[in-house]
Amino acid sequence: MGQVTGLVVLDTSVLVEPIIIADTNLRAAVSAVSYAELEFGASLPTLDPVERASRQQRLNQLRAKFGPGLPFDDAAATSYGLITRFVLEAGRQVRGRVPDLMIAAIAHAHGAALMTLDLADLVPLEPLVRIVAPQFPRSGQVPA
Repeated sequence: MGQVTGLVVLDTSVLVEPIIIADTNLRAAVSAVSYAELEFGASLPTLDPVERASRQQRLNQLRAKFGPGLPFDDAAATSYGLITRFVLEAGRQVRGRVPDLMIAAIAHAHGAALMTLDLADLVPLEPLVRIVAPQFPRSGQVPA
């Protein structure tokens, strides 16, 4: 998980907090899958109106900042097959991890790194996708 250059796909887990992308050689992108997860989170019927509005505002800010999401297209589908086979061969489960693995597949298809807070879950994919941790402006700390 060393130095990364080029494109980095931001996992949904890092999009709920402001992050620092200190390296100016990095271009950040968001996947359409992350936008879908955030849309789901903003539309939960159990949310009070203030929280729903706050989540929708954050989603709108992210769309304005990062633009359209990288699609889950044919190249990502091929990468998804490779990644899920790798996960299953390692004796791990795919079920319950489909959105995360789809986002990893999008990163893989674009030759990009994946920035995530789900390090323990996604670092095992490192032979296929570069996994990096974010830094947060409040503390400058990288999550453990």
